[in-house]
Parts: sequence; C-alpha cells; structure tokens
Amino acid sequence: MALEFEFVVGQEFHFTNLFAQRFGATVSGDQLNFPESLGHGYIREVYLDHGVALCMHRHTLVQPLTLRRLEAPEPADFLSIKFSGRRPHPRDSNAYSVELTTCNLFSTITLPAGMLTDMVVINIPRQHLLALLNITGGCEPQHATEEAHRCLRQILAESPSFVLHEAMTPELERVLEQLAEIDEHTPLASLLYQTRTLEMIYLLFARILRRPTRTSLPVHQQDAEKIYAVRSALLADLREPPSLAQLAEDAGISLTKMKQLFRQVFGDSIYNYYQTARMEEAARLLSHLSVSEAGYEVGFTNLSHFTRLFERHHRLKPKRYQESLRSALPV
Repeated sequence: MALEFEFVVGQEFHFTNLFAQRFGATVSGDQLNFPESLGHGYIREVYLDHGVALCMHRHTLVQPLTLRRLEAPEPADFLSIKFSGRRPHPRDSNAYSVELTTCNLFSTITLPAGMLTDMVVINIPRQHLLALLNITGGCEPQHATEEAHRCLRQILAESPSFVLHEAMTPELERVLEQLAEIDEHTPLASLLYQTRTLEMIYLLFARILRRPTRTSLPVHQQDAEKIYAVRSALLADLREPPSLAQLAEDAGISLTKMKQLFRQVFGDSIYNYYQTARMEEAARLLSHLSVSEAGYEVGFTNLSHFTRLFERHHRLKPKRYQESLRSALPV
C-alpha cells in the first residue's frame, strides 16, 4: 500500500519541511535525507531569484509514495514544471516526461518502490516566466512564428488554468543529471543552479514553440482529468488503433473538444501520439524480443509495414536498431 502526502503550493511553501513533519524525518539546511524506514536518497530545495524554487528528488523508496498537490485556493500566480527522468515503462505517464501546469490544479503522482526517482520540480511565478520568455508584450522572438508565439502568450498569460505535457529528451535528461551533481557547498553553486534551471526552461519552451497546434483553450480540473484519462486509455493497448468516438464517449467529452485539448496538452494529434508510443514500445521490446515478435506485440502483422514505420521514427531499421542495442552492452 502506498504512503500518501498532500500539499498546496503557494508563497512561503517549503516542501521538505512539510514532508519531514508528515514522516518524522529531519531537514538539514534545505535538504531532507531519507530515514531508512522510507528508503535512501534525498529531497533538496533550492531558492533562486525572483521567487523561483527548485525541489529536487533523488531517492529510492522502500514502498510506493503518492504525492498529491491539492488545488490552491489562491489565483494561479505560480506555475509548476515537473521534469521526470525516470523511465521504467513508456506507458507510465509520470515517467520520462515534462509537465507544465498552473498550481491551482489538483495533481497526483505515485512514485514506485525499489526504483530510482530522478525528478526536479520548478515552481516559478507566472509573471517572471513571462518576462524570461519575453512574451509580456508584442515583441516576437526571431526563432518562433508569430502565430506560435501568440498562442503561447495566450496560454501562459491569460489562461486561469492549463497543463502542457512534453516527452523528456536526452538534452533535458543531461541537464537533470548536471543539477543532481552540483555540490551546494562549492563556490558559485547558486549561479550553477540558476544556469541549469534557465537551460531546462529554454529547452522545454524551444520544443513547445515548435508544436503544430495553435489552440489556446483553458484547461480546468475536469478537463485535465478527462484528457489524461483519454491518454491512459490510448496507451492501455498498443495493438489496436484507437476509436476516437469511443475514447470521447468513455471520457465524457465531445469529440471536437477532445481532439483540440489533446493537441494542446500533448502537442500532437491522438493518432500520431499513439503511433509514437507504439514505436517507443517496440524499441524497448527489441532489447529482448526478435523483430517480428516486437512488431506483433505492438499490433503489426505485416513485418514490412512495421519496418517502414519504425525506420521513419527511429531512423534505423528494427534489425539495425537491435544490433546497436547489443553493441552498446558491456562485454
């Protein structure tokens, strides 16, 4: 049975202090070191300029832990960006992902036992993020189209609540590792934290600005729950292409709104997202299955069709990809 911890994000919020009170742990400076009864590792908070705060999780738990961010009673003045480098399985929505959301939305995540959790949460005032991105006014950056920038401005500056979800990337994972390696007692450590934090924000928004979607709908609590339910149903069986009408009916949302919200939250159409998940799962399966077996597991009976789609996604044929996996293994 999972342990549970509930909290509300706002000004003067200290995750480690509240967590320590809940589980009888101690905090030294801004770091909570896990007692043996919970596991091993730490949770560290780092406070930067302009009200920006990092909450860094790097630990392995004895039993599962469910974290629940409760809906804040105050206006959504703070935004939360969660970077998770943990990737036990591509169908786990909490693994190897980035989620940007207003802190007035309820959110829940269950961290597994016996597995390293490598996660950083950035809490940042909305107005400071807008200033960093230079989208408080009408000035457009040269690297983004006017339409993409206008859409992002509407979401970040005007939506009372929203959520945007991105896949983790090797570049973001690299910076996540660099954050964990910072010795907080070394000279200029705060500058290093500041630099890495800005780099992660840059890498995230560089991807968001390349999204094909141009919708900017507010995402309320019920909308968020429904669209994540659609995603969970979509990934539950990668052998069968999704029925959009059935997904909408099961989630209790109109077909049009489902397609618009899915594109906005996840940055792609439902079908493209499904195909990407199939190819990611196939790549994982190739570590221990044959090409034909991996293709069958994700719903392909035509090996040639599977090979073409796999190569389009991974830029290698399945057999070559499998050989590259084996050559990377230690001798």
